[in-house]
Amino acid sequence: MDSGVAPAGQPSPQDLLAALRERFGFATFRPGQERIVRDLLAGRDVLAVLPTGAGKSLPYQLAAQLLPGVTLVVTPLLALMKDQVESLRARGVPAEMISSAQTASEDAAALDDVRHAEAKLLYVTPERFDDADFVAAMRRLPIALFVVDEAHCVSEWGHSFRPAYLALGQAAAALGRPTLLALTATATPWVRQDVIERLGLRDPDVVVRGMDRPNLFLEVIRVEDEREDRRVLERLLRGDSAGTGEPADDGLAAGLAEAMQGSGIVYTATTRAARETAGWLREWGIAADYYHGQRRKADRERVQDAFMDGTRRVIVATNAFGLGVDKPDVRFVIHRDVPANLEAYYQEAGRAGRDGALARCTLIYRPGDLGRAAFLGATGELTRDEVVRGHRGLMARREGTLRELAAATGLSRGDIARLLGILKAERLVAERRGRFRLLVPDFDPAAIPLEAEARRRAYEHSRLEMMRGYAECPACRRRYLLNYFGEEYEAERCGRCDNDLAAPPEAAAPSAAAAEGPFAVNDRVVHAAWGAGVVHRVAGDTLTVLFDQVGYKTLRSDIVQEQALLQKA
Repeated sequence: MDSGVAPAGQPSPQDLLAALRERFGFATFRPGQERIVRDLLAGRDVLAVLPTGAGKSLPYQLAAQLLPGVTLVVTPLLALMKDQVESLRARGVPAEMISSAQTASEDAAALDDVRHAEAKLLYVTPERFDDADFVAAMRRLPIALFVVDEAHCVSEWGHSFRPAYLALGQAAAALGRPTLLALTATATPWVRQDVIERLGLRDPDVVVRGMDRPNLFLEVIRVEDEREDRRVLERLLRGDSAGTGEPADDGLAAGLAEAMQGSGIVYTATTRAARETAGWLREWGIAADYYHGQRRKADRERVQDAFMDGTRRVIVATNAFGLGVDKPDVRFVIHRDVPANLEAYYQEAGRAGRDGALARCTLIYRPGDLGRAAFLGATGELTRDEVVRGHRGLMARREGTLRELAAATGLSRGDIARLLGILKAERLVAERRGRFRLLVPDFDPAAIPLEAEARRRAYEHSRLEMMRGYAECPACRRRYLLNYFGEEYEAERCGRCDNDLAAPPEAAAPSAAAAEGPFAVNDRVVHAAWGAGVVHRVAGDTLTVLFDQVGYKTLRSDIVQEQALLQKA
């Protein structure tokens, strides 16, 4: 670590548990938490992939109390930041934030508290690092730990790419390169590697907590027309199982019915659908409201507060709702529209059942809506015309931050970030401390390679096909999900998904442990045309491979073996 703040000594197990109990009121660590804390105290970078509800914030919050300097936490949303700070203060742990929602004097007071060690945790958004005065103020602080929450936002391959995150690796370097902790709830192995590279993590300990949430009941209800949505929702919310089959376990059936009478979230793809669905629920006598990013801030806060205190039992929302909403007793999450990928789906569905009790996750699936999901979930593609516009702007302004160069070129921050990434790879641009500088007098925009853009688009399309695969999967949905995130599931069936309840025992898919064949989950393989990849799923007569160049491909196992299509790497 180069920040000038020495790593803390390692406390004994008894002392660490005493600190956990004294500061946060917990008697024991959850799986993975103690390992992360000890890594951070030793000055080792960490990438932590912990599922929603697994307590991914606690390791850095506890480490911050034991480290000698300041812990700087980068988080993507003001609401999330506010909730974290208020929660810490309620526990008696001092914390501050720098926020556009505060006045200049409030920001100054927060900095003063941190400067005088009255608070050891400081929360900011990634856009703060565009401000040279802010960076200068941070450089005067003894930053011991730099935390990047929702770290998948740094990856163009992730489901929530946010260009401002691209500057965070350089920002950490500008602050003396303290220990880095990258946190995310959902990241495939491909995205994990991208996060490590983009943030510049040094020999990180990659802590992947099992993605399985065994208390979540997973089901898909297929409809052919959007007009059927109202009928399905009404049956679900007014007490009918609506297509899940009849669980042989009467206790499970009763538990699922009871879950639908608790607090819940209904996700929609559009603001219109959110308003419409909330109207239906109110017609049925359900205390409901809707939430989306286009509502006024005061309305969004009112709706969220009403959901948190139980005044509103159900929130109908776009994907603008949920990040950082810590409500442990959400009993169901329904997706009225299919998301564009499984990362987004599982993160949103995972907001149910954080308390560990049975919760229900239902996807209403219309095959015809996959195209709309692809459009709404797409992160854009850099075109040759945009490269030409970028070239013109860079000739006029040869150096600047992402925001400055986006303004100079007329490109979005996402597009200018992608262009600068390509130009860096071609050694035409250099980056230092969040600023980009053109290294050559001129370049030919027609010669700039766009193969990486085609690769990314192929990956996005393949993720949509994996989403289709989940919705249409005839076997255990839990195994499908866990395989997607690079985990094996040993049991023959989970007993907590609609397919497992509907299938007779003899129809259960063989477990991976029992399946015969030359390939297993996480095997590295090579294909003559598609290059290197990793086996993600082995299911009966097919296997799914995530290839570095073309994304996910599902292959017939017998053809793979007959034609020797894959070789172990």
